[in-house]
Amino acid sequence: MSPQSRTAAALALGMALLASCGGAGRGQPAGGIHAKLGYSEGGGLRVVEAPAGGAADLAGIRTDDVIIAIDGESVRVLDYEEIVERLRGRVGSTVQLDVFRKGQVSTVVVMRQAYSR
Repeated sequence: MSPQSRTAAALALGMALLASCGGAGRGQPAGGIHAKLGYSEGGGLRVVEAPAGGAADLAGIRTDDVIIAIDGESVRVLDYEEIVERLRGRVGSTVQLDVFRKGQVSTVVVMRQAYSR
């Protein structure tokens, strides 16, 4: 993938994650982890930004962390739509992320929050 394609894909992923405010079905509002993400050169999703007070920040996720798995499944085997779908969900529900930071992997549980426009 060329650098331009990677940049475009990262921007599209970030915008989709931030803008996905629609309903989650059954009258439940959809939420997410509140983080801007891009694809990492080494695989995984690099956290570009975890806004203060957002779900990712409150769970301890930091800029430059790399998400390598969502609910136990490697992000390397997931396509764009699957990643977005797994990170979104009912407000108050949780998602388990395996995060690589400074040579170590840790598991972080993030409680999804509603998006505001």
